[in-house]
Amino acid sequence: MEIKILIVSALVLIIPLNLLFSGCKNEDENKAMDEKISRLEKEAEKHIIYKIREQQSYFSKHKTFFKPPDEPGTKYGSFPPIFGTQICYRYYTDLNPDVISKTTTDAVYSYGVQDYCNGKWGFELKSYVGAVFAVPITGDKQLKTLSIVCKNVEIYGRIPSRPEYINGVVKCPNKTTKVY
Repeated sequence: MEIKILIVSALVLIIPLNLLFSGCKNEDENKAMDEKISRLEKEAEKHIIYKIREQQSYFSKHKTFFKPPDEPGTKYGSFPPIFGTQICYRYYTDLNPDVISKTTTDAVYSYGVQDYCNGKWGFELKSYVGAVFAVPITGDKQLKTLSIVCKNVEIYGRIPSRPEYINGVVKCPNKTTKVY
């Protein structure tokens, strides 16, 4: 009888300790997942900023934007690997030669949206959109570029709307925030 009480008492102590330690394990796993998501999102942000800067540089030399090849994600990363291996994001560029407003002559948009991550992870990443606008300099025939990069803040996995240039101001679309 004393042995049964001792065993039951030991189990009463062991089970809560086990739950406590398994809770720590889940917290560690959640923290590791949050860190992985953060790294992937920061990497995507870095790539979109790079694409926007390259468009500005190209425009300053050639007075036009360029359409790079789309970079579809694969289980090994994007191909062609313009930025090196891309995991969980697909990158593409959309040119807009249409006049958006009376002061805009040309624009290019670069997107970084979540790809399927090889089906291994069940999480959602925030998407990015960047834009470069070629606008006339007041009283001059030359053009200057204005740029912006925006990140979804509420909606995961959806392609954000395009940034806008209206009356001299570049702004991010609704439900996004400016990151560059």
